[in-house]
Amino acid sequence: MKIRGCEIRQSGKGFFVGVMKVGDLIERAQVDKFISGHPDGYQRNLSDARARSFGRFMDGGGISPASILLNIRDADTIKETDGYIEWPDDMPIWVVDGQHRIGGMEFAVSRDPANSDLEFPVIILNESSNYEEAKQFVIINKTQKGVRTDLAERFLMRAVQEEGREKLFEMRESGALSGILKNVEWVTQAIEIADILNSDKKRPWYGKIQLPNAPKTGTVVSQGALTQSLEPILKDTTFQGKPVQQIASALGNYWDAINGLCIDAMENPKEHVIQKTTGVAVLHKIFPRVAELCRDDKGNRILTKDNIQSVLKDMPFMNSEYWESNGTAGRRGTSKKAFASLTLEALEILEASRQSKEPDIIV
Repeated sequence: MKIRGCEIRQSGKGFFVGVMKVGDLIERAQVDKFISGHPDGYQRNLSDARARSFGRFMDGGGISPASILLNIRDADTIKETDGYIEWPDDMPIWVVDGQHRIGGMEFAVSRDPANSDLEFPVIILNESSNYEEAKQFVIINKTQKGVRTDLAERFLMRAVQEEGREKLFEMRESGALSGILKNVEWVTQAIEIADILNSDKKRPWYGKIQLPNAPKTGTVVSQGALTQSLEPILKDTTFQGKPVQQIASALGNYWDAINGLCIDAMENPKEHVIQKTTGVAVLHKIFPRVAELCRDDKGNRILTKDNIQSVLKDMPFMNSEYWESNGTAGRRGTSKKAFASLTLEALEILEASRQSKEPDIIV
């Protein structure tokens, strides 16, 4: 077989970089799986769902510039001449990294035979044993780190600006991007709100949210923790469809009210958890209910600082001691279970305080 390519060398070893058509990869590539009776195999079983997801993505016009890693085990059989690399047709080609992409392209070809002419960059080793294959497989799959949540969120913001929300919804349906785009409806709003709060010198969140790759100095919570805590608000029917600036203003008033009730906790955030992951998780979870309790006689939610403060005042969880690192909230821990229990307690307190003012549920 002959393809466009060249040899490169690292640490005294040579391997090859080239270009192969999808049809050739599907026809010739083999996978060395770990199965009973073959303990030296190292590849996982193909996930049909994952492969088909990639195939739909490519069939829909996507591109995949990352190279597929292959190996031809017959040593010294690959030759480079005038910008081409060549090896005997009967040599098996082993897939080290990329079996789901190849499997996905097989599905894409079944949908449209023209996809067999698509080209993929390949790196081809020429190692005689599958041990080097297994070694590279483990290195690739165990040492790479996923994209940080806060950076992925920033990507979503850019994607909305570049592609538009409707286009992203279509891309999400293709499958390959579903994991990245699954929360695009509310995550991008959450980032905008975080940026508004973080940049408003008149609000208690000014400069306290750590942005991606920024120093921690002066900050108390990460962008990721803050934006994730906004999910229950942005998914609540009260706030769905509302302008981001309006939601941010309501939240600013909410935190202004909290600031007036928990002065020491807000002035000394390092010694308290009120503006850390615990505080934002709990206080943002109960915010929709607090907003519901701020209705006027006409049923409008009046989310001013004073109205919110009138709802929150005298609540046992609205004092600085409660939010101390060694206080009730701080001792509870930082697990989802701890956040859930603190939230439930706060909601129960809110409901108990309103019993004399609102009718109970009758069934």
